[in-house]
Amino acid sequence: MKSINIARKAAVLTFAIGTVLTSAACAGDPPATTDRVPPASAVQVQASAADQVQPAGADHVMVTPAELKWADAPSLPPGAKVTLIEGQLDQPVPFTLRLQFPADYQLPAHWHPSTEHVTVLSGAINMGQGDTLDKAKTTALPTGSLVIVPPNTNHFLWTTEEATVQVHGVGPVAITYVNPADDPRTK
Repeated sequence: MKSINIARKAAVLTFAIGTVLTSAACAGDPPATTDRVPPASAVQVQASAADQVQPAGADHVMVTPAELKWADAPSLPPGAKVTLIEGQLDQPVPFTLRLQFPADYQLPAHWHPSTEHVTVLSGAINMGQGDTLDKAKTTALPTGSLVIVPPNTNHFLWTTEEATVQVHGVGPVAITYVNPADDPRTK
């Protein structure tokens, strides 16, 4: 009986040490890097970080749709709107933002330097992978769908109806178009 108790205590101690070491290692992980052309500044994703809902230093954030402050998204083709809910897009910290796309919207092939988690909140989007927007190579994603796009993955989307998506991940946030001529910031 005594050896069983010692074994249990050893197992618990090993688990606790492993958990602490894993947490410490993850906390020190730098954001993913890339050897590709540096992406455009995160500041260009959102017109102003001052539009975010989260008050400085907040531990608990509750947001109603009426509190969201939408702005044009200068790094996306005209028509898209963005609101920053949490985080600072130019920093290596967690962020949450929402994007609204109008009907018949097209977002050309692009990539991001970090993982992007996209949840379709309303409407539907069509998303595909590749170097050019090809509607025949997309998956229809209705409300409730989730997409996880790994770093440096060329992808694109289009809509037939209005859609709202929520994007979250760890910054800094940036977008680089596969074809530089598709970048609305250069026009």
